[in-house]
Amino acid sequence: MANNYYEGTGVLMLDRVTPIIKALFSGFKLDENYPGNGQAYIAQISETNNPQWDDVFGGLEDLAAQLGAPMPKDEGSEDEGLPIPQAIERLAEFFGSSKDAELANLIEHHNFEDGADLDALLLIATCLDDGHHLTAIQYEGCWYCSKPRLFEFGGDGCYLSREVQVVRASSRARQLGDQLRKAILAADAEEASAVIALEAGSLLAGINDERFRMNVRRRVAERLAQAPVISAV
Repeated sequence: MANNYYEGTGVLMLDRVTPIIKALFSGFKLDENYPGNGQAYIAQISETNNPQWDDVFGGLEDLAAQLGAPMPKDEGSEDEGLPIPQAIERLAEFFGSSKDAELANLIEHHNFEDGADLDALLLIATCLDDGHHLTAIQYEGCWYCSKPRLFEFGGDGCYLSREVQVVRASSRARQLGDQLRKAILAADAEEASAVIALEAGSLLAGINDERFRMNVRRRVAERLAQAPVISAV
């Protein structure tokens, strides 16, 4: 029997670690002192920590009580507090960010179950800013198997901010190469160009500002049209 694992490390890019940051990211083995210089270490280590939304909610609930904004009881339960979306919404009201459109969309559509995802945590943190000024998250992870099984080893990385998100996995290199080779062998320039355009489009989609994204798209097209052809040797 083989076991599969996933581990990763990264940094929060911010001014300082505050109670909000601790509430949201303590499950990621947060270390506010390393590596320093505006960065704080986070990690997910197999069989050591597995950050869950329930843990995040517990941290926010405790913090809300400290801030004097305790969560009321859910009307349908005598013991439990508000569901996570309503709890986040209440804290957003406390921090004056309840009108944030991205946060409202997250609250409405995210299921807040199982593992806590970094992109959602980033958004919540930026809307509950108690002086941390979190600007971005950089993270790299890897998955591996206790037996050397085919394609059970790989990696992924991401750069997350409110302005741009770039996420890539090593498996994408295999998929992209296979798609391009098949198109080349078939002398199908249309398919090859579609594969490359889809990859470029995925990168462009990470830019949140629609007007700026369209300007970048236009400039990329102009640059590609103007770029000299370089022959492979």
